[in-house]
Amino acid sequence: MYQLSFAGFSQSFRTMLEVLSVFRSTAFAAAVEAADVSLTFFSHPVSVTRFNGRLSVRRPGTATGVFLSLLDEIDGAFFRPSFAALEPWQIRREHWQLLYLAFDLAREPLYLFSSDQVAHSNEEAVRSGRRGLDLFELLQQECERRFGFRYAGPVVEGGGGQRNGRHEVHVAYALAAGRPVPQAVIDDYTSLSKFDMDLRWAKPLLAVPELRGALPVSKLVPLTSVMRHSKQAITSQNAALLVMVMRLTRDEPSAVEVDDLLYAKGVLDPYPLPGAYLKPVDVGQPSCKFAEVLRRTLADHARDTRLAELDRARAAGSVSKRYLELGKQVAVLDHGRATHTYGNDLAKANQKADMSYLLSVLDRPDDANRATKLAVREVFGIKLIGVRAAARRRGIFQLAGMNAFQQAEWEALSVSQREARRVAREVARAREAAEMSRIRMQDGAVVTGADWVDRTIAEGFSEIVSVRQGTSVRYALADPVRHLQVSLRANDGTLAYARVSLEQRAS
Repeated sequence: MYQLSFAGFSQSFRTMLEVLSVFRSTAFAAAVEAADVSLTFFSHPVSVTRFNGRLSVRRPGTATGVFLSLLDEIDGAFFRPSFAALEPWQIRREHWQLLYLAFDLAREPLYLFSSDQVAHSNEEAVRSGRRGLDLFELLQQECERRFGFRYAGPVVEGGGGQRNGRHEVHVAYALAAGRPVPQAVIDDYTSLSKFDMDLRWAKPLLAVPELRGALPVSKLVPLTSVMRHSKQAITSQNAALLVMVMRLTRDEPSAVEVDDLLYAKGVLDPYPLPGAYLKPVDVGQPSCKFAEVLRRTLADHARDTRLAELDRARAAGSVSKRYLELGKQVAVLDHGRATHTYGNDLAKANQKADMSYLLSVLDRPDDANRATKLAVREVFGIKLIGVRAAARRRGIFQLAGMNAFQQAEWEALSVSQREARRVAREVARAREAAEMSRIRMQDGAVVTGADWVDRTIAEGFSEIVSVRQGTSVRYALADPVRHLQVSLRANDGTLAYARVSLEQRAS
């Protein structure tokens, strides 16, 4: 028996690994000095030290012998009391974790042993034909000999032959199989949030004994998933009913199949409508016939598309009947809640011949904004689907009341405006780069590279010339009238800024 005491703390432990667990996890143990810690083993003092900022112990003997004594203690106390091996799910979680603490410690021998102990054990290992001290492999071999498993953990009962070192996995599968898991182990997990992620299906087993051993995991998983997403708890009151209903399913049902079955048997209610659909929507008034037709066409298209998607998903088995019914109800309601806003905006753009907006909406491939194009065909008789790009573009200008000459005039102006905007963007980017550099003028003033280029161009330097010097090229701003040149450099941004500045002036 170990007795550990220091300021504000005094407790007895059966194993050294429990003591080390306190040293490594207790917050106030990190601040206490080793000299202030009292540790005894049946009244015999044990040396407490600090290694890499953490409390540890030093005990006489060989590293392998002392390390195996850690395993001996938890073996006799928790894993094989009375010389009978316990199943993982019969062992308390905190005791199971001690074994894996030992595996962690095996990777850092200097935490437990002096350098002399480690060196001596390395020499012994070499003399025995091994490469050196390997506490991790030693622990694996001992665990396999004593318990029948290595670091990967025991085989999970009912887990498809998989090995797992996580204690909660073994507890979950044991509860599912109806094994007599000790109440103390169940209480450990009732107070911990360990049945999450891949083990969410096992959480009801902690609180509902009637569910333990009643269904295979292949049925528990979809059942608990459906009930959780439906925000319905599995309790002792409904467990028998759920088990009876689940016996009607195949061995490995999908969540959709379980949802359909529970819905058919009245266990699950229909999905409620989202709150937004319980409030009226002001759809507005159409400004013209086109706006009215466009609202209807878009609403029809959205409804029909959604209904078709739902039917395909249902046929593929990816959505439940409840979800299908809700989805169809929402699709129909959305049809009546569609507003006239978009139709009025497009009608207004058409009346004002806002070609930039009209082209952005309509001058696109056949499958884009198809419902809008169908509305144009219905109201104006202009076909925008199934025609060549040029014919489609002509039709859009015709929609706005513009003839071919007006179209050509608008497009020419649009090209020049786009080019001007492109040049302006390039000038801005180049100027930003040139402003990062500094140039000293002849009068001693220091200016940015961008200001220097602006001044130089303003003084009549209006051309960029290049002169090859060996394998390199030198660039300069030239004044063709005075036959003067000043150097430009690519690395300080002045060359790029001079180029776009002159291009902007020329345009």
